Amino acid sequence: MFTSSTPPKLRLTTLPNGVRVVSQQIPGMQSAAIGIRIDSSTRNEQPDTGGASHFIEHLLFKGTPTRTADQITDEFNSIGARANAYTSQEEVFYYAVSLASIIPVTFDILADMFVHSSLPEEEVEKERGVVLQEILMNQDNPSRFIYNQFHQGFWQGHPLGTPILGTAETISAISRERLMEHKLSNYLTNATIVSVAGNVDHDQIAEQAARLLGELPTGTPTGKKATSGYQVAIGQHVHYTRPMEQTHFYMGYPLPPAGNEHRHKLAVFNQILGSGMNSRLFREVRERRSLAYTVYSMMSSYTDSAGLMIYAGTGPERAQEAVDVCHAEVLRFCDEMVTDDVLAAAKEQIRCARLMALDDCETQVRRISNTTSLLGAPEPIESSLEAIAAVSADEVREVAQLLFKDVVPRVESVGPGEGPGLPR
Repeated sequence: MFTSSTPPKLRLTTLPNGVRVVSQQIPGMQSAAIGIRIDSSTRNEQPDTGGASHFIEHLLFKGTPTRTADQITDEFNSIGARANAYTSQEEVFYYAVSLASIIPVTFDILADMFVHSSLPEEEVEKERGVVLQEILMNQDNPSRFIYNQFHQGFWQGHPLGTPILGTAETISAISRERLMEHKLSNYLTNATIVSVAGNVDHDQIAEQAARLLGELPTGTPTGKKATSGYQVAIGQHVHYTRPMEQTHFYMGYPLPPAGNEHRHKLAVFNQILGSGMNSRLFREVRERRSLAYTVYSMMSSYTDSAGLMIYAGTGPERAQEAVDVCHAEVLRFCDEMVTDDVLAAAKEQIRCARLMALDDCETQVRRISNTTSLLGAPEPIESSLEAIAAVSADEVREVAQLLFKDVVPRVESVGPGEGPGLPR
């Protein structure tokens, strides 16, 4: 049970133009964070605009009619705020962390960027070079490279498989006019969520959002959807040969989409399988067999698809063994009931992590934005913790049998030689 006497207060307001404002009020905190999320990203891009969402993310910091790029940076700096942004397959998120007392000023700068960014021609050309260097950097980093390749392979034929950064060809060719056209047709009111966490006033932020975001075009972006009956690509292995000391690999299993009825059971499952030093993967792959320095599992969840992914980096001569062991640990859940002490420890790890995260406004502003988008409303922390506490050992085994029994995962790797194959 959730035992805090003062759980954070969540509020959601939908403005007349369709913009949603969600807040998590945490009294007594000095810091706060505010974000603007657009539910449009790579799955909304056309073949000639691959990477446009991420490119625009960079360019929103490069000037508006009333602020130059330097002025944006200087204004954030002068009030002690820290601003950033990221692009995922389904969203672009712009956010800033500052003292709670100056969140309205911070929001004013962020909203000006979001609504009025002019994408200056000279900045487009300079930032084009930066994005091309980012693509090259990801190619040179083995773990980033194989993550990106795996994501495209696992979701091949699905809009989620589109590379976030685009390609050197699309980024080199896309014009400022095409970028602006993409922004104006996707940065729309019904896809915009303002989220704020900390010692903040919801009504003040909602009033400010109505004023600052009132010029956004109305409507909802048109996102590409997978074909009817689409299934992620499993039971296949791909290896990219490179002269390296290690072999890095990802393995992937299909999951139900975000917000599914099993999500709390899967959170417990993933905690036991591959989250932290007490996980089964860490103990078996690293501690007992010395196969890898880094090994973990993670879940990637989207509106219409999701996957459980396992990562490890190991010596090429033992890569197949590592793949086999990781798969065996997944299947172990189908046959064995987790013990009471293992189950209790996993739940406590999740509970403590989520409660401690309440002290991090940046984490919370992302969380309430994500749950509002994926679930339709922000998920109260007490509700999620009660659901985690209610998960039983029987349910963990049942969900494992339902989702992983007889499933052959997809395996993609990079390293010397021929690489590992599918698990044996």
